Amino acid sequence: MKIKNNIRGTYNMHKLVRDKIPEFATNAKFRSLKQEEILSALQNKIVEEANEVKNATSEENLLEELADVYTVFHAILDFKGISKEQLLKAVNDKKKLKGDFSKFLLMEKN
Repeated sequence: MKIKNNIRGTYNMHKLVRDKIPEFATNAKFRSLKQEEILSALQNKIVEEANEVKNATSEENLLEELADVYTVFHAILDFKGISKEQLLKAVNDKKKLKGDFSKFLLMEKN
């Protein structure tokens, strides 16, 4: 996908995009990923979206970025065939073993 850059014209964008983006970015080129490319693209996308959560500048922006993380998260589960039950079991098992993040503890030294 090429994105307009006000200073240098255009540059190439090489990333996973939502399914309806081709309807809006009509001058861009798109291709379907090969099976062996999908997981890596999803992993890169969730990191990208997590960084956008980190850099959110307002509550509205934070909510939007969290929604993106949630969407990519579900795409990974679907792609890997991980059921909600499997996920929740792993969540609960880890919570029993190590707890959760409700106490907001920061480890300063080890």
